[in-house]
Amino acid sequence: MAGSPLPMIEYKEFSLNVHTHAAHTNTIVNAQIELTYGCNLHCVHCYTDCYNRPELIKREMSYEEITRILDQLAAEGCLWVCFTGGEIFMRRDFLDIYAYAKQKGFLITLFTNGTLITEAIVDYLKEHPPFCIEISCHGATDETFDRITQVRGSFQRFLKGVQLLVERSLPIKLKTKGMNLNKHELAQIKALVESFGVGFRLNNAIYPRLNGDLTPTDYRLSPDEIIEIERTESDLDSEERCSAAEADLGAPPDDRLFRCGCGTTAVHVNAWGQLGTCTWVTERADLRQTTVADALAQVFPRIRAAKYQTETPCRTCHVHTFCDKMPANAAAENGDREQPVEHFCRVAYRRAEAGGIQGDCPVGH
Repeated sequence: MAGSPLPMIEYKEFSLNVHTHAAHTNTIVNAQIELTYGCNLHCVHCYTDCYNRPELIKREMSYEEITRILDQLAAEGCLWVCFTGGEIFMRRDFLDIYAYAKQKGFLITLFTNGTLITEAIVDYLKEHPPFCIEISCHGATDETFDRITQVRGSFQRFLKGVQLLVERSLPIKLKTKGMNLNKHELAQIKALVESFGVGFRLNNAIYPRLNGDLTPTDYRLSPDEIIEIERTESDLDSEERCSAAEADLGAPPDDRLFRCGCGTTAVHVNAWGQLGTCTWVTERADLRQTTVADALAQVFPRIRAAKYQTETPCRTCHVHTFCDKMPANAAAENGDREQPVEHFCRVAYRRAEAGGIQGDCPVGH
């Protein structure tokens, strides 16, 4: 007798159910792994390019170290894996790493700049498709794109790579970082992205480099520019942010330093095999010396237990759901991860005002 067919469920509901269960059981279901800091581009806003140096690349994980980590992540119940860099296709053994992860059953997302994609790569990915491939689209012209990447010809190589992926019907997402170098082309970028049959995804948050270098922040849009762009481009999560912020009104102060979900269901492994809770956290454990399970036991309780120790405005902020500040890298800009980052603070209060939530920005207007 044939069994009953399995009930169908939408992916969004499936993902929400998995993450909700994982949050209640302290299970890791997401992992982002930086395979290399090597990259063929030098994007002006990139937070990892400070490590794109031969002497540092030599320290990066071997194939054997990466596959051992993948084994241990699978044993912990991890389902989603994102491979990122640097540029993942700079590694000659990337497809070997990818094949191993596929065999383990992970749902794999690839972050790439798209400029090193070849016929051979897309043919392999077509036969063994990832969950998603995400590529940044910095501009709609050679002049703007190549100015941001600081590599002549990168725009044409980007277009070729994306076209190869589209022709093979591989699952791609194109994302754009809004900055003062491409703000004049955002409408053209949107049209270009949509010409490939994918939606336009814009993000305006730019952070310091991993070594604390503030150079990328020179390319930020002003708070007023960000609000105007988000208004005209229909910021997709604005309603959710407003609802969350309204729920915070009148609520008792929340002393948690990390309110972003850091230290719950996701893990980050940098190119040197150090495990943390996100890209920027400095609280890490060395997976060359310990296991994923032991590293989680060392690092995650420290992040979850981190509290505000000072009477900073951030501690009692009622619009923090609008804010792009991350305590993990805030100290690079203000010297103290508990204190406001002026740029993000102003953006948050302007977002709140646009959503009908009033308040006085502690850093002024």
